[in-house]
Amino acid sequence: MSLKSFFAGIASRISGASDAQVLQRQIDRALALHRRGEVRSDGLQLISARSVLVVEWIARDIHPWDRDLSIEEAERRFAAQCLNDTNAAIARLFTEIPTVDTIELRVRRQLDQPLLLTGMVHRSSLRESRDNSIGMRLRSLGVTFRMNNLYLEAAD
Repeated sequence: MSLKSFFAGIASRISGASDAQVLQRQIDRALALHRRGEVRSDGLQLISARSVLVVEWIARDIHPWDRDLSIEEAERRFAAQCLNDTNAAIARLFTEIPTVDTIELRVRRQLDQPLLLTGMVHRSSLRESRDNSIGMRLRSLGVTFRMNNLYLEAAD
């Protein structure tokens, strides 16, 4: 790890903590009913709050130099790439947006085609998942998908 990336990581965590504090203050202000001109000085007591990010994307197609492969091999590569991309995107989204507690994701091959992957991933499950297989890791995170002979199929 370079020194630059080390300091960037620290800055990101500090910024994330600051974002979380800003969000907490915003929630507190919204629940403080006396700010609406009410006579009572008490407000609503926050028990919990969660933020959910809903994100949908189109999976990347295989690299152009792999387009000469057989259909079967191309589909296998697409499936592996899609699962790896999804795993990386989940980790990066949680890293880049520290105030998000849950990500609801949807992945399609094309905009007009059915979903390939879908699910709700909680930040806490990211720390718990240590599966070696990318498919099992994503499933343990809460991502659902169907595979047949290493091909991704519509998630129904």
